Amino acid sequence: MPSLKVKASIKHIFMIKYKKQVDFSLLITVIFSLACNQNSSSNSNSNSKQIDTARVLELLKNEYAKMVTHRLSFRNISEIISDSSYSSWVELRYNSASLMLHFQYKDTLAISYSPECWMMFPYKLEENKIIVYWDKNIDTKYNFDIVKAVNKTPKKFIGKPFMTLELVNDTTLKATYLLKEMIKKINHSSREGTFFPEKYIIAQEGYF
Repeated sequence: MPSLKVKASIKHIFMIKYKKQVDFSLLITVIFSLACNQNSSSNSNSNSKQIDTARVLELLKNEYAKMVTHRLSFRNISEIISDSSYSSWVELRYNSASLMLHFQYKDTLAISYSPECWMMFPYKLEENKIIVYWDKNIDTKYNFDIVKAVNKTPKKFIGKPFMTLELVNDTTLKATYLLKEMIKKINHSSREGTFFPEKYIIAQEGYF
């Protein structure tokens, strides 16, 4: 059975993809409307306005196939942090999940533990690497282990680079930690798993 952390991460990604789920719902509505109109036109001399179910299912099948077969990938770091881009990255194991990285704000990396717990870290792009700087900017509903661990870190680390991210292939980010002892303590602060892993894999559409 997946842990509560993994379930929360799954729930989180579905919340992140909510807009696209809404778009798909709208698509369904439009398809049904078109089917109704087509059927109504073809049966103008009849009171029957039944939906052409086979046609609707065919359209939905085709559109869904397009959605789930689309593979999100990046050719370089610049594409990831582009203003028009949005992506989430996480390392998943059978019974645990790492923190999740979200590239959605300019010059700010959002890192989430769950839908109720977010942290914000400034970053800069240097050559082909993303340099992330330590901070204690936390928005959380509960006092999770990660929150306790971050709050215990010395203030002297705020503003210092603590992580670099490199794109090793089109769906994987390699993380190198510059404040190794601090990250080690944070990772050992909970038995749930590794908060900051060595790599993050992009969360694909339909991944869960």
